[in-house]
Amino acid sequence: MRFEPRHVKNGAVLRIEYDIGDEVEAEELGYQEADEEANEVEAFADFLRAINDHHGPSTSRHSRKRVYVIVEPGDEHDDAKSRAAGGTETSPEGGE
Repeated sequence: MRFEPRHVKNGAVLRIEYDIGDEVEAEELGYQEADEEANEVEAFADFLRAINDHHGPSTSRHSRKRVYVIVEPGDEHDDAKSRAAGGTETSPEGGE
């Protein structure tokens, strides 16, 4: 498998090539930048989640290790300061 990222006018495209015998099959995943910073971060996180879901290692909730893509507030925002001071943090599945 070969990954080839490339920048496009309003985001990025990841081309994924698979060697199947003597043939090569290809697939492309796209990421489109948003106008607002918060939406841009969420859009990029969704792009990374799609790559992980389709091309990452096969895991389950019983796996020793798993890959998560998590969006967190910046260090200078109230949510991050609260978490650093011992506030509650939610897990990727939405529980605590």
